[in-house]
Amino acid sequence: MRIMFIDPPFQRFMKFHRYYYPLGLAYMASMLKAQGHDVSVYDAEHVTDGETLSWLEAAQRYDEYPKAIENDNHPIWLEIQSVIKEFSPDVVGITTLSVKVPSALKVAKMCKEYNPKIVIVVGADHPTVFPEQTLENDDIDFVVRGEGEQTIVDLVSALEGKKNVKEVQGISFRDKSTKDYIHNHDRELIDDLDSIPFPAINDLMNFASYRPVDFGAIMASRGCPYPCTFCGVFNIWTRKVRYRSALNVVQEMKWLHDTYGTKYFSFRDASFTLNRVRILELCQEILNANLEVEWECLTRADLLDDELIGEMKKSGCVTIRIGVESGSEKILKTMKKKVNLDDIRNAGNLLNKHEIYWTTYFLFGTPQETRETIWETLEFINELNPPFVTVSRFSPIPGTEMYDELVEANLISPYIDWSMESNQRFTSNYVFAMSEDEFEVAMKEVSAVIDAHNKLQSELQGKKDGRLKE
Repeated sequence: MRIMFIDPPFQRFMKFHRYYYPLGLAYMASMLKAQGHDVSVYDAEHVTDGETLSWLEAAQRYDEYPKAIENDNHPIWLEIQSVIKEFSPDVVGITTLSVKVPSALKVAKMCKEYNPKIVIVVGADHPTVFPEQTLENDDIDFVVRGEGEQTIVDLVSALEGKKNVKEVQGISFRDKSTKDYIHNHDRELIDDLDSIPFPAINDLMNFASYRPVDFGAIMASRGCPYPCTFCGVFNIWTRKVRYRSALNVVQEMKWLHDTYGTKYFSFRDASFTLNRVRILELCQEILNANLEVEWECLTRADLLDDELIGEMKKSGCVTIRIGVESGSEKILKTMKKKVNLDDIRNAGNLLNKHEIYWTTYFLFGTPQETRETIWETLEFINELNPPFVTVSRFSPIPGTEMYDELVEANLISPYIDWSMESNQRFTSNYVFAMSEDEFEVAMKEVSAVIDAHNKLQSELQGKKDGRLKE
């Protein structure tokens, strides 16, 4: 069968340059390719002339997205229509984060308008949490719930008539005669992550327009055990953590390095250094392979120590990204981060000691935020003085504890306009103690402070983001 995977556009409408490529779709494509199918991965977010925007700049351009949703003649939609016609797929799989729901539905409609026989399959966080709401749209045929690699293989096999669709675990659909919602049994997680083929990079549409660094996205584990109330990672991976072997990870790095010239890697694990022993083993494997590469990761402040950072640096780690989220102990407790400000201070001191470039993520606007906690956070950023700060506005993720809290307060429902629910917007209806206007004013002040901080740090240290080297 001819199968196309699509990552629908969102940030591209703002001319925002997104690093890397849709890794999850490329993994599913590799599974189907191994079964002999003709596959293509179309990253409709990919743009070669995009810009790296600050939060303020992204917020100022944000309205381009909802405007584009209403404009059927936007050049990006016309491009997508052309791509669909050219490939002429039998099946289209669309990844669907909450903010991309309107975009994903528009893509699905385009497919059906071109050929009503195309089978539309959607997956990722939003359909996993809301399968029935997703299936209310007549253009959607199937929802893949949770981890998708084996599910998509079995579903395509059923579409070929090789098995009964009601036996495919992990999918939801509507009965054609009764219109009842059918939710097949959940699928067990893949135990052996090493068994998944490397991502189908060669099947990326417009392959030649990607840089070697864009192929550097990689995962050494799946899942996160922490109960953070704002984070939806567990919607797909659950709180069970599974690991690839260190050897398998390094084999992929070597393959990417030798085949595509990739010299900079970004580990996309939710908490990369969760298993200290495994990370030390991975560092040693990288050294044993004599790979002359650099890499970065995302982790927690309380999962770093002196020896570990030293070994990571020795094996090529040049950037560590830390989810700090808030400078208010009160807010950290409501987030259930299970980390305190001293943990974060200690991590910052260790990273400075080892002269590793580090960046921090801060999240403003959770329901319990106040003007006082916002300024506590700004004061903490000033004290911490990280080389770079990334700021976002809280956007409720379905399935999370904070989302459920807002549902109980009648502040949100599955039927809102999801195109407006992005962490790149200033406005928020979710801070209990502040009006929307008050919060927007505060966020503009925050953005100005953070932009000034990052500009000063850049002038003092020079650009050290490894993604900019290729």
